[in-house]
Amino acid sequence: MKVYAEVSIIGEDTSTRTTVDTDGETNPRWNFPLEYTFEEAFLQNPGLVVGVKLYCERTLGNRYIGEVNISVKGLFDYGPRVENVLTYTVDGTEGGKLNILYSFGNKFLAPKPSLGKKVLDAGLKVMVQGTLSYLNGDFQDL
Repeated sequence: MKVYAEVSIIGEDTSTRTTVDTDGETNPRWNFPLEYTFEEAFLQNPGLVVGVKLYCERTLGNRYIGEVNISVKGLFDYGPRVENVLTYTVDGTEGGKLNILYSFGNKFLAPKPSLGKKVLDAGLKVMVQGTLSYLNGDFQDL
């Protein structure tokens, strides 16, 4: 199996694709850091979800393996200031697991908007930078 993952914030127009793991077969491994920045208030929104869709790259067309949807609020509630490793069941597989290593960075103030933007958006926003820094899958039971 030559597995890759497409990672996105569900509901946003973002999508990032990992490299294809050519060595791991049914136990692919990626060291693929992804960084996102969220407004602090969004971290309490249960609708903010990171979607990870897994595919097997094939000559005659890539095959969908399954997916995991991860609540950002759940990650933040679990441990906002340390690196954590969590394991998720991959929907669409029999026993497939996805491990992630993640951490949330420091809070910071977003830059002041331009004068024209101030009319639309007054004040500074508190932002939190986070890193979903490692993906590892185990698909032995596929």
